[in-house]
Amino acid sequence: MSVTKKKLFLSWIPLAIMWIVMASEQPMITSFISRLPDATNQLAAFGYSFALALFIEGPVVQMLSAGTAITKSVSSYKKILKVMNILAIITLAVHLLFCIPLLFNYTAEKVFNLPEKLIDSAYWCFVLMIPWSPTIGYRRLWQGIMIKHNRSKFVPIVMYIRITLAFFILFIGLRYLNIRGALLGGLTLSLGVISGMISAFIFAKPILDNLPQSDSENLNLKQMIHFYMPLAITSWITLGVRPLLNLGITKGLYPIESLAIWPVILAYLFLFTSIGQSLQEIIIAEYKKENIKTIKSFVNNVSISLTLLFIFIYFFKPILNLWFVDVSKLPQELLKYLPISLALLVFLPFISARIAFFRATFVSIRETKSITIGVFINVATLLISIIVLPIYIKVAGVYIASLSYVLSYLFESIFLFLRVNRLDKIKNIF
Repeated sequence: MSVTKKKLFLSWIPLAIMWIVMASEQPMITSFISRLPDATNQLAAFGYSFALALFIEGPVVQMLSAGTAITKSVSSYKKILKVMNILAIITLAVHLLFCIPLLFNYTAEKVFNLPEKLIDSAYWCFVLMIPWSPTIGYRRLWQGIMIKHNRSKFVPIVMYIRITLAFFILFIGLRYLNIRGALLGGLTLSLGVISGMISAFIFAKPILDNLPQSDSENLNLKQMIHFYMPLAITSWITLGVRPLLNLGITKGLYPIESLAIWPVILAYLFLFTSIGQSLQEIIIAEYKKENIKTIKSFVNNVSISLTLLFIFIYFFKPILNLWFVDVSKLPQELLKYLPISLALLVFLPFISARIAFFRATFVSIRETKSITIGVFINVATLLISIIVLPIYIKVAGVYIASLSYVLSYLFESIFLFLRVNRLDKIKNIF
């Protein structure tokens, strides 16, 4: 039976809510940091540590897609769980390695040009985030299982639990604790992801208890690793973009101000792009040749709507001010960088949704190497942009980051579009 747009919408909405709730966590944290002393420096320190933690987390991010695509049986679940266990050990070891003060300080100061006065706060924020990568990986795997087995309605509940705990911690920190903003941010993120992992397992456990022992595909462990590794590399490279952007920011004008406002802009942007990204798992779950036209039309509707909403809010200043002034509580000296930065990023919601569509297609046909190549193009574009642009354009670092960011995703989307149309497995479908 072919899928309908109504079914796609009803299946997708819980995932979109999950991503929106998840995307709201960082803006909530930065809004509390903005209300604490030394807001600009603490925002910049938090932004750096968060970006570094995301870089290390990269290999586990695609566990959501893997859980959706692979976990048909106990046998397949145990194999992807083994992959996750290996990645948990690796990412935890890397995080602990960067917790060595000498290495952290050298990387922050010499590689990413982080101003010296931010390093101490950034370091302790990073130390508090030690549980970050493993807990996220397991949580995403178990959420993928929920999606695969038609329990997507439970997926956002996990995020409600996480965001509620995060708010409680932030409130206590703001009212009763004498703690630097960056450290409060790191503590909040860690406790939040731990609660998310535990609650995801609780909701996934009944599904795991009733899985069949084997399935027709029955990939062995080697095949499972071969399937997942391109996805892991993809996310690792994608999330590595954020520290690289910090490098570009520090080479532009007004580096501290740009470092402070960039995570706030990214968090706002993520509210839009995350909705597009949430399409990926639903496409994987419903992927069949006869469904492609309906899925394409649905993705087009979502991507265009997101872009129009972004443009509307850009010109409707009361909503924009509500977010950045009242909610995010940005210091006045940072607000002047918003108009140009947001204008440069205006088409990213559309591009992001299209990329999710292409990636879901490649995951569904087990052609994950194409996704990795696309991400290499993304990062190559980003690297060239952050190196070349500051040489020829003397503007604030946040403008360099915004332009580099959108160009990198644009070139990736072009490659994936061309690649989809050339593959024999899916030729003429698009």
